Amino acid sequence: MSEIELKFGVNATGAAAIDAALRRLPSKRTSIESRYFESVDFRLTGAGLSLRLRRNGRAWEQTLKASTDHAEERLEETVPRLGRWGRDGPPVDPSLHDGTPAGKRLRAALGDAPLGVVCTSRVVRRSVEIATADGCVELAFDRGTISAGAASASVCEIEYELKRGDPRLLVELGRAAVRVHGAWLSTLSKSARGVRLCHGESESPAVKAASPRLDRAMSGTALFRAVLRSSLDLVLVNASEVAAGQRDAELIHQLRVGLRRMRVAWRELAPLAGADDAGWQAPCAEAFRALGDYRDRGTVIATLQSRLAAAGSPEPSLRPPDVGPSDPVEVVRDKDFQCALLDLIAMTLVAPAPALVEAGAASVDDDGTHGESKPIDRIRSRLDKLRRRLVADARSFQTQPHDAQHRVRKRLKRLRYLTELVASLYAPSRVEPYLAALRPAQDALGTHIDLVVGLGLAQDAARRGDAGAVFNAGWLTAELATSVRRCRKALAHAAKARPFWKR
Repeated sequence: MSEIELKFGVNATGAAAIDAALRRLPSKRTSIESRYFESVDFRLTGAGLSLRLRRNGRAWEQTLKASTDHAEERLEETVPRLGRWGRDGPPVDPSLHDGTPAGKRLRAALGDAPLGVVCTSRVVRRSVEIATADGCVELAFDRGTISAGAASASVCEIEYELKRGDPRLLVELGRAAVRVHGAWLSTLSKSARGVRLCHGESESPAVKAASPRLDRAMSGTALFRAVLRSSLDLVLVNASEVAAGQRDAELIHQLRVGLRRMRVAWRELAPLAGADDAGWQAPCAEAFRALGDYRDRGTVIATLQSRLAAAGSPEPSLRPPDVGPSDPVEVVRDKDFQCALLDLIAMTLVAPAPALVEAGAASVDDDGTHGESKPIDRIRSRLDKLRRRLVADARSFQTQPHDAQHRVRKRLKRLRYLTELVASLYAPSRVEPYLAALRPAQDALGTHIDLVVGLGLAQDAARRGDAGAVFNAGWLTAELATSVRRCRKALAHAAKARPFWKR
């Protein structure tokens, strides 16, 4: 069966408060041991599957979980293992899931490969059911460890699983955990963490964007929600890793990509669904800026300093102002940002009222034109508008000031991301050449804006009396002159690319 749940990480202070609150409720305390099984080549993990045996008190059960396209939903099939078992418990039996949707995926992935225990979690769980007029949610708070061989990691997380009723109840309870206890959304499963321990890894690589699966038969509402969910999932999976303590540059980059894709999806396609509640945008924009500042002071500055040193700078350091960048872990754990993500999850779980969808079909776009009645018509219209801006930008880029050049880069990204988001509606043979024409321009503009950032830092340092910064400012100015010509050429090439959306 399919289940909807939200999971949150919790720090020590929040954990103590949650435990105390649950003790005051008629909660149930149980000791749980879970053994996760895998093949030697980790076939189940590769297929998005998890198979476990769990001892809850004296009872045993076997559970198969299968991922879906979205982080908050999954298939879960549990079979009680009745009978008397020794200390080692019952043997794992994949055949118990035969004939089920997840069981079919298990058979296809596993074949005849044998299974063995790859990791074990041991937690103390406090759980309680919360029932309201809108539905029922099970709250489970787990504290303990997960181990694989000699390696181990702590577990401290709270899960909300919708048993029945309106999914918005799940979101509201999660919002309370964020506001009251400082919890943060997490997509990290115990099985995935155990596999990571088994491989001797403390971190997970960044997840990159994938185009959502769309169909021309979709309504505007369904299409918009699919695009928004795809972008949101990219944010959630990378944000979970950062909130857990990672500060890897690529993770932060892909998180920012996801945030930008969400904003592009909203700006270009939200009228298809009559979506007008954009309160999530301000916290997400603030997080985007803070994470960008952290990236600039790390990756960008380090790259430019290496180039300055190679050019013979007497003092290649680009010293930013004394105020340091925000810690990305704290940026992602910020309560306003977490609540904004919950707002977005609510939008993807609950369809808007028919009246809103009808209103959206007749909405007025930001360019003053009326919204198109068919999703594909609006997509064509928005792509056409962005392409016209690209053509104009290619002609004028060389004479524009730096802030305007930065806006050119943002518009080019909107065109690229919108193309990627709707790509499945068109033949790959038409979309891929278009994206290939855009990428060199985006790369050139990215390098150009990095030089602009470096020049600003060098000029600030020179004004503060740093003699070495005068050389740096001069060198960066010369590099920008070359870079602007490279950008104009790349933009001109991109502007000539054949529009894949034209009949």
